Amino acid sequence: MPETIAVDASIVVKWFKKGEAHEQQALKVRDDIFTTKLHAVAPEWLFLEVVRALVKVGYPKNKIEEAYASLKEATSLDLFEVVPMSRSLDKAKEAEIELKLFASDAAYLATAIAYGADLLTEDKHLLNKRVSTYAEREGIHILTLE
Repeated sequence: MPETIAVDASIVVKWFKKGEAHEQQALKVRDDIFTTKLHAVAPEWLFLEVVRALVKVGYPKNKIEEAYASLKEATSLDLFEVVPMSRSLDKAKEAEIELKLFASDAAYLATAIAYGADLLTEDKHLLNKRVSTYAEREGIHILTLE
């Protein structure tokens, strides 16, 4: 069984949006996931966050639809596991309160904790000492593409 890693939208959006910082590292992660060298998990909220990020930068509608469809296909092929929020809802609530995180950031962190998987992110809200300390107390690490 391959290593499990939790990823958030800040990583996945780099698979579609060219010219992003650390794009090559993100594409390597994608390739490792799609060739089953890594098992990736994320809350189902990932789909909407990726769409929102692409809309925000003016990505063409047809390209957004393609990105969404490719993510859905990857999950249907069990290349990428998308988890219902109910699995980690209470832990996400706890993280929101204790760390003052946005709901989406708390959802990624809680999903990682539920799976005992390190969280790969480029999101500044998750890359601070308080979150790292909390994650380590829960037995996981916050990782970046660097």
